[in-house]
Amino acid sequence: MRAGQQIVFYLDFISPFAYLANAKLPDLAARHGAELIYLPLDVMHAKLATGNFAPSTRVLTGKREFIRRDRLWWAQHYGVPMRTPRAFSAPRLNAGILVAQEQGRVRRYVDAAFHQVWGLGGDPDDDGLLATVAEQTGLDRDGFFASVGSPDTTSRVGAIGRDAARRGVFGVPTMIVGEEMFWGNDRLDFLEACLAGFETKKTGVELCQPHDL
Repeated sequence: MRAGQQIVFYLDFISPFAYLANAKLPDLAARHGAELIYLPLDVMHAKLATGNFAPSTRVLTGKREFIRRDRLWWAQHYGVPMRTPRAFSAPRLNAGILVAQEQGRVRRYVDAAFHQVWGLGGDPDDDGLLATVAEQTGLDRDGFFASVGSPDTTSRVGAIGRDAARRGVFGVPTMIVGEEMFWGNDRLDFLEACLAGFETKKTGVELCQPHDL
């Protein structure tokens, strides 16, 4: 394993597949001694920034039902609960990733937030849910609310979104290892193969790139 190897994990708490990816990524990273970097990304802004103006899956009846069944299959496969959230907007909850990161509690925060939203089906922008996540993470409630709504935090989230667009990130969950990008919880096997390739001390790019057969 190369020293300092990282997995950059772009997520939005409204994404069921980001929730599913988070169920596996921490252990995957630990197996390979990689650092997991959590970054908030508004999925709708990411789509628009990369030229995807298609309507949300939630308004496409046939696709919506397929995705619902698909995510339930994945949740059963992973052994995690899956309930539909009461709303699909998480600007403050997403911003809280940066607040928790500053206090060395980001893993606990992300796990708690995802559980409240997708494990229990809560409203990700509800004050009560935000307060519960802050409490479970060990963050000061008043300081947390002040920070997630501050101009500085909002600006930092926006900068992360712009940088993600420059890197070609078009949705969540997206994981980046070196220069390689993996999208979706169903690409975790490929991501792990890439990390394993680095451990052989061969050229990581060659091992990560797919080849024509």
